[in-house]
Amino acid sequence: MRRAITIVSWARCGLAILASLACVSIAPAATNGDTPRCTLSSTSASPAGAAKQDAASLTPILMRVLNAPVPVLGSDGACHLVYELAVTNFAGERAALTRLDVLDAQGGTVVASFDADTIAKRLVVHDRSAARGTLGAAQSGVVYLHVRAPATSPVSVALEHRLSVVLNGKALVETAAHVDVAPATDLVLDPPLRGARYIAGDGCCDSTRHIRATLPVNGAMYTAQRFAIDWEELDDRGRIYAGDPKKPASYVIYDQPVHAVADAWVVAAVDGLPNTLPGALPANLPFEHADGNHVVLDLGGGRFALYAHLAPGSVDVKAGERVRRGDVLGHVGTSGNSSEPHLHFQVTDGASTFASNGLPYLLSRFVVRERGVSTAAFDQATTDGKPIAREPAPGAAVGERMLPLDLSIVDFR
Repeated sequence: MRRAITIVSWARCGLAILASLACVSIAPAATNGDTPRCTLSSTSASPAGAAKQDAASLTPILMRVLNAPVPVLGSDGACHLVYELAVTNFAGERAALTRLDVLDAQGGTVVASFDADTIAKRLVVHDRSAARGTLGAAQSGVVYLHVRAPATSPVSVALEHRLSVVLNGKALVETAAHVDVAPATDLVLDPPLRGARYIAGDGCCDSTRHIRATLPVNGAMYTAQRFAIDWEELDDRGRIYAGDPKKPASYVIYDQPVHAVADAWVVAAVDGLPNTLPGALPANLPFEHADGNHVVLDLGGGRFALYAHLAPGSVDVKAGERVRRGDVLGHVGTSGNSSEPHLHFQVTDGASTFASNGLPYLLSRFVVRERGVSTAAFDQATTDGKPIAREPAPGAAVGERMLPLDLSIVDFR
């Protein structure tokens, strides 16, 4: 991650962000061919005549899902749902989070459970005085959920969330935040790059730097980078760069052309910003310059693609132009909020690169070589220039109509 702007990195807003990653074992249905796809169960999410008046009760812990999850087929052959659960402690005392259950809303069955220690390890609170595994009085947060579907049954059409807390010495359990699961994504794109040995940095679905980059923009919360990927390229020895790490040209990916992933209209094309010096994120960068030189494409259907951190002088298109699938838009650089050359690519539900929410997508075809062993290994390779530690990747060797998952090393033809 180099682009991901977090609330702490640019403003001390005093918000408490609760972040927890959940892995839920639901499953995708197979198609008639060899490639699986994500489908929803046939049960209606909101059956006719189901309205009823529930008994009123006080609920000091408030929960709501910010955006309906959209299933996406990952390169591991499983379906993934990535979404955020907003949580507010409405009470005047600190609440200890002791258990979180994700439920199938139709049958009430538990599809994932997390104990107090697991929640505490995954809890992100930007209040420096926060106690581990708790939300303070009147604090709000966001639980970042990852629902994984590794088998063969359909994804549940609706989910609910049951949170157990200890508040003022008493145990409390609340079930809320019903959400209807959106249809699985049908957005199939060509790869934004061409060539071999590209590694998907900070991608879906358990990395944190993009997925947890929820920002307060224009009076609302947005997670534009929910499915963002920072693409790097490896040489034949597995290195991200060779030579002087302070020179952009030392990085394997530098100056690679980036391509239109679909026929589209250009809605933004920014050039003229300098490369930043590799090795660290730039200090005091204006918020509006975070993307550096960049291009935004209108893909149609309320979906937009961002290509960020392009090289100065390389942007080949202008706003208002029509581009065709495969057209060169510019070249990889390290402008904006970037610590080394890479391509930041994301799809959102709006043209604004920050005041919008990230959407999943599928790449038409790629070859999976292996994957990096960890984000720490990825970061180390960007620092020391040595080959990144790798391991076999799960799933098929050829990905078709899938999303490359975090740290996947792939070839684009």
